[in-house]
Amino acid sequence: MSYATDTSPDDGPTPRESGTQALDRALSVLLAFRGTDAERKVSDVSRELGLHKSTASRLFRALADAGFLHRNEDNGNYRLGVTVFELGARYLAGLDLHTLARPLVHRLAEEEGESVNLSVLEDLDAISIHVVQGTRNLQLVSRLGRRIPLWCSAAGKALLIDQDDAALRATLADAPFTALTAHTITDLDTFVSRMATVRKQGWALNDQESEEGLRVVAAPVRDRHGRVTGAVSVSGPIFRLDEERVTQLAAAARRTADELSRQLGYGFGDVWGD
Repeated sequence: MSYATDTSPDDGPTPRESGTQALDRALSVLLAFRGTDAERKVSDVSRELGLHKSTASRLFRALADAGFLHRNEDNGNYRLGVTVFELGARYLAGLDLHTLARPLVHRLAEEEGESVNLSVLEDLDAISIHVVQGTRNLQLVSRLGRRIPLWCSAAGKALLIDQDDAALRATLADAPFTALTAHTITDLDTFVSRMATVRKQGWALNDQESEEGLRVVAAPVRDRHGRVTGAVSVSGPIFRLDEERVTQLAAAARRTADELSRQLGYGFGDVWGD
């Protein structure tokens, strides 16, 4: 979604700023908080979005009044408000996947001592919707809501595990294959070739492809119709995840993903119906 540079005067909204345009601008302000900064300045966001500062100020105040933003009275900066949390909580509550996965991924993290993620597919990314830190020292923990490109993510590969070569090429036709490390797969042909191994073994590996020093294994979760609806991944530092340990964690991730799939109704398609 693109937003035109603001040209409205300082003394209030123009007729053009009502309706859809005002909504688009308000949404653009909220989306400006998708980064890692907990708080943002009105001036920075207005400059980033091409909005006049007075327009941005009005939008920030309106969003704060509705609880979408909260103003830090000490410095005048804004952070996301409680309404965003409430909507997010309602979203997660509506995901049977998230609800059922919670005790399973916590158990996996406790048993294996490594960090565990539950991820879903969104566009060309695997996005973490549940993160559990392991119990061992030196944990490389993903943050909730983090997006990792499919081509350099164990979860991403697991989410694509049912796609054949043609489907993969169609799905990733516009993927930039940006290199995040020296180990990232940077072309579609290589990725498609590697996915043949993923399909054969039933689990995926990220070997320092998204972050140096990090290895991740992931297994697909299926819904009652057999569709891949999520991925359970386990991550840890490479000095702890040698080849033998990777194999062990892959088996553990598959057991957890299979159990979650059964709880979602996988294997009972004739009972559940379409």
